[in-house]
Amino acid sequence: FLQPFANRFSVQQGANCLAAVLFAITEGKQPWFINEWVHQNTFLEKLSQWGYERMETNNLVQRDVIVWQDENEVIQHAAYYINENLFFNKHGQTMFNPWKLLSKEQLEKEWGSLKQITYRAV
Repeated sequence: FLQPFANRFSVQQGANCLAAVLFAITEGKQPWFINEWVHQNTFLEKLSQWGYERMETNNLVQRDVIVWQDENEVIQHAAYYINENLFFNKHGQTMFNPWKLLSKEQLEKEWGSLKQITYRAV
């Protein structure tokens, strides 16, 4: 379900990282998510609706969601853990920002200065 989007550009403006993660946690069963701009509150509400809870862990498991928050607890980025150190995410909201598969190291290079929080389906 992620293959048609991985390492590809959108054909429209607006899709953000939060939308990419919501699409991923629904395993593509909510296809409209992938092209939306999603607000932080909506994102957190949908995570909860799909059975995700905040976890204190350093060990990721498949389907975990990682978010990076600033000092005001505003989510600046989110990514979906596929497995083997590989994440599905989208940097930016324009059609010039592709959905990408990235390693944890690549994400840490960009977002590592922010607080990292893990959400897991329970």
